[in-house]
Amino acid sequence: VDPARDSLTALKEYSKDFHPDFVFLTGSPVQVQKMAKLYRVYVSKADETEDGDYLVDHSIVVYFHDDNGELSDCFTQSMRPKDIAEKIVEKMTAPTTVA
Repeated sequence: VDPARDSLTALKEYSKDFHPDFVFLTGSPVQVQKMAKLYRVYVSKADETEDGDYLVDHSIVVYFHDDNGELSDCFTQSMRPKDIAEKIVEKMTAPTTVA
């Protein structure tokens, strides 16, 4: 959510702390703003300190997509792990319908 600092090199380093299947994206400020709006992500840059550092506050959401890549559900940091696990199992075991 911070295209000024989220270079491909920075994201590659950051990604080492996550599962290798996680995908990290960046782009131009306009592209990042567009995606944040699309996914309803709150983003707010704090004032810079004297040395030019700053924090970026943002919503923390895990998006769950179905087999077709469509958004199926989302999970926030305020949800209980048990509830998240139950919703994932429910989504993954629900019968599929053919249109």
